[in-house]
Amino acid sequence: MKTSLAFLIIAAALCTTTVSAQKRTYTAADHAKLHIPASPVISPDARRIAFTMRSADLENSRWITQVYMVTTADKSVRRLTSSVAGSHSPAWSPGGNILSFVSSREFLDDSLKKHSGTPQLFQLAMDGGEALPLTTLENGVDEYEWSPDGTMIAILSETEASADIQAVKEKNEKRKMDWTSSLDPKQGKDLFVMNVASKTMRKVASLDRGVANISWAPDGSRIVYQSNRTGEYNDDQKFDLWIIDMKGAVRQLTTAAGPETQPKFSPDGRTIAFITQTVPDIEFAKTELCVMNADGSQQRSLTASFPYSVTAFAWNPDGTFITALVNEKTSAYAYRIPTSKGTAEKIVTGPFVLSDVTLAADGTIGCGIESASTLKELAVIRKNSIATVSDFSVQLAPFSFGAQEIISVKSRDGKFAIDAVLVKPVNYEPGKKYPLLLAYHGGPYGEFDNKLYQYYPVQLLAQEGVMTVMPNVRGGSGYTDEFSQSNRYDLGGADFRDAMDVVDHLVAKGMADSTRMGVTGGSYGGYLTNWTVSQTSRFKAAVSMYGIFSWFTDWSNSFQPSFEQMYFGYNYWERPIDMSNLWIRTAPQTYVRNIVTPTLILQGTEDQYTNISNSREMYAALKELGRTVEFVVYPRAEHGLRTEPNQYINVLERSVEWFRKYALEKK
Repeated sequence: MKTSLAFLIIAAALCTTTVSAQKRTYTAADHAKLHIPASPVISPDARRIAFTMRSADLENSRWITQVYMVTTADKSVRRLTSSVAGSHSPAWSPGGNILSFVSSREFLDDSLKKHSGTPQLFQLAMDGGEALPLTTLENGVDEYEWSPDGTMIAILSETEASADIQAVKEKNEKRKMDWTSSLDPKQGKDLFVMNVASKTMRKVASLDRGVANISWAPDGSRIVYQSNRTGEYNDDQKFDLWIIDMKGAVRQLTTAAGPETQPKFSPDGRTIAFITQTVPDIEFAKTELCVMNADGSQQRSLTASFPYSVTAFAWNPDGTFITALVNEKTSAYAYRIPTSKGTAEKIVTGPFVLSDVTLAADGTIGCGIESASTLKELAVIRKNSIATVSDFSVQLAPFSFGAQEIISVKSRDGKFAIDAVLVKPVNYEPGKKYPLLLAYHGGPYGEFDNKLYQYYPVQLLAQEGVMTVMPNVRGGSGYTDEFSQSNRYDLGGADFRDAMDVVDHLVAKGMADSTRMGVTGGSYGGYLTNWTVSQTSRFKAAVSMYGIFSWFTDWSNSFQPSFEQMYFGYNYWERPIDMSNLWIRTAPQTYVRNIVTPTLILQGTEDQYTNISNSREMYAALKELGRTVEFVVYPRAEHGLRTEPNQYINVLERSVEWFRKYALEKK
């Protein structure tokens, strides 16, 4: 259904209550309830952008995502879906007259059979009417893509179990004989093609479970895709490219040791562009934009001499260049990459972070844009000029925020300039010393961008007169290949020292009060938090979130045991188990007796990346040592502790309170 956007009502109410009124304190609930656009897709005529936006249902502690649309000419916004089951993955038909999306809503099919609970494909006609279901697949829709002529839709779905297998499964579950084995066969994926006019669907082929990122050839005769064969996260460095015709004949296009991903046909169908990387077996190598002939021959990189990684891309309609999204230090930009001769050219520049680049038929770019003072907005880029087409930052009107800037500090070994996002307290006074929070990003192949909306509670602490610094220590993304690979075999080494150099810089300048400092981070940032408090007692409070304590424990329980192989280069049993072994020497566990900093440990039960066992072991050791420690477990929570909004709010509030109690000494 089409309705007026509820957000506009909320924004209007906010504005009417805050005009000339005193600003109120920004809270964790305010942070979680912000409406932020995501997954924008520009219409073929560039007149509209469809996108998703999630809302926090605090009563039921769930996120609900709906599909919206903004008109680029006048910034008018409409909500297009309203099911409590939510909707996502919007896509325009090539003619622009239909918007498709995926939802697990309840509906009746043509035979009046009720369906619900599995993600199915729906279509919404832009000339009016209700959303209509297109699929009733038993296991739902994993992924889909419109054919270039708009007559077909390719759909991936997990292969359905046979009636006999399903019957046995149900019988075993009833008898409590539902054990599993690592040798049990796993379902693959089926590729279907739907005729849009008749709504009929046929299975093209049954494929392996690693298939993803399907892309049509312009003439609709073939589909290119990536697969690592297993579908397991631990095999993400093993993606190759494959092509399948409409008769189901499959042929492998690439066989390189490293991953080839995100394949897309050129507009003339002769070339395929894709992403690869400079070193095959590590996830933190530079990612390059490559092209090859449609038969897999003559592969070449378009960005070999370009210093930064390409994260996503789209072909320009005439095929002469590719628009690429590039992380560049604390920003992200769109670049024009020629497919023949020429150098990469930044399309627009400024102190902002672009995301989700999408192209219209005339080459107009639709994207997200955010900055140090705004939320993410939707924008269009025409003729090297960018214009926002939304006003979501109006939600910030009732609050005061700490200003932020980028500082750069030379590392002590002289190899790199370490950039850091510095968030100052509200009403900052130059020359005054402030309490300091050091925050580490995840990854290690991650980064902090210069944008207002951050995962950590930096603006909540800014309300209380606390300064936060978020350094991009070596090993992160957004910089050179040398920078990104520089903490291989050195976790907890120079990356930790980079952070200390940034903190020392702020103390030396008289900005940070060295007697009132705290440290926090999640995932790899949790590891560095654990490592920091095991190496120094200078921090008065620590909040460790889903971090690594023991490499043995992490390797044994994570769904990516290859992580340790990437950074250490060997399995723990291949070297003596002593201090010469990186698995021992770089583990916070080894130095746990040194930890005296009051530590709050936050962990979700369903975290597959950094399993709860890490946090549980750290808590047990600190408790046995008689240290000040608290361990908070969030049921159902996955990696990041944002699975449910009330849990995320609690994470933010607990972090602030811990810092307040032990670093600010406000009981």
